[in-house]
Amino acid sequence: MTNQSNAVKRTMRRFLLVVTAVVFFTTIFVNTAFADSARKYDVTIVDGESSCIITTSETEPIEILNEAGITITNNDKLDITEFISSQGGVIVIDRFNKIYLEISSSIEAYGVYGDTVEKALEEIGFFVTENDRLNYSLNEPITDGMVIQLETAAYVNLTVDGETKEYPMLGGTVADLIALAGVTLEGDDFTVPELDTQIEDGLSVLVNRVEYKESTVSEAVKYKSETIESDDMEIGTKKVTRSGVNGSADVTYKEKYINGEYDSKTEISRKVTRTAVNEQIKVGTKIPDDYYNVEPNGVTSWNGYNLGDEISGRYSHYCACSSCNGNSRGITTSGKKVYNGMPNPYYVACNWLPLGSVINVDGQNYTVADRGGSGLSKKGRIDIFTPEGHSTCYKLGVGSCNIKIVRFGW
Repeated sequence: MTNQSNAVKRTMRRFLLVVTAVVFFTTIFVNTAFADSARKYDVTIVDGESSCIITTSETEPIEILNEAGITITNNDKLDITEFISSQGGVIVIDRFNKIYLEISSSIEAYGVYGDTVEKALEEIGFFVTENDRLNYSLNEPITDGMVIQLETAAYVNLTVDGETKEYPMLGGTVADLIALAGVTLEGDDFTVPELDTQIEDGLSVLVNRVEYKESTVSEAVKYKSETIESDDMEIGTKKVTRSGVNGSADVTYKEKYINGEYDSKTEISRKVTRTAVNEQIKVGTKIPDDYYNVEPNGVTSWNGYNLGDEISGRYSHYCACSSCNGNSRGITTSGKKVYNGMPNPYYVACNWLPLGSVINVDGQNYTVADRGGSGLSKKGRIDIFTPEGHSTCYKLGVGSCNIKIVRFGW
């Protein structure tokens, strides 16, 4: 009985040892499995428009990307603000892309991280409005080497009938702007600047409305002067034989108004209501017997000059017009009257001899009857009166001459 009891006890002891060993190894396996499960966690990876979720036990973002088979370059950026190591979250990849932006035929290269056309443009400082034009939609994904063509709208001010409005335009001319605004130009209406002017940002365009009105007014008709030559009067004298009387006429004008403001007028008809009476002036043509004679006055010298001095001189010519003579009355400094078309009185202007002096110029006697500018103060400088008129003065021009003093003063 004792031996059997001992045998049973030994058998039970072996069984307990086996059970204990099984429980021990089972516990180790379960604990290891739970430990492995506790170290893994989920991470969301966003790469542009795509995303994925990876279950990992890695703790570094780069290693997590490598485990997911995602490659990044040195210029790419990682946004891990929403990632917590060993816990999970989101890793965002900002891809670096080189794009080309074409504006007005000019192309510039830019490096961007924005993943859509809109974000990329905003990143480099271009904010596209509804009035601009792109060759891509704003939500088009960015790709490396992409060429984006952008037409920016020019904002133009148009003023019509006193009101100003701004219009966005993608190129074109002022004529295109007028059409866009639905403005009609009628008659002589015009724009400033002109219709073919190219649109540019900041341009201001004014539509000028043109209208015409007719008006009739009574106006004076200035009388004219008629000249009658008379050999009963000495040369250089004039006499009014009939006074002039102004007439009158009803004149109709076409008046032009621009934007309601008077601009100009054009005569379209004239009806004489009173005929003007012309003035009649008699002018003398009679040459006195002693006109060309030189009467001596007993003066033999003056201001360093002597009677009979011969001087090398220089001449020019002038006529009786206001431009040459300094007045339109035809009165010389000495009081002698001159007019174009009269018989030649043989007068000269100079400042270096007294008025009334007589000089012989290349064989012809002239009387000093007039003064002139400072240039005529130089010794030998004279200006010869030319009754044939302005064109003859230019034709005769200037030149050198020989002068002999015949008389000093009157």
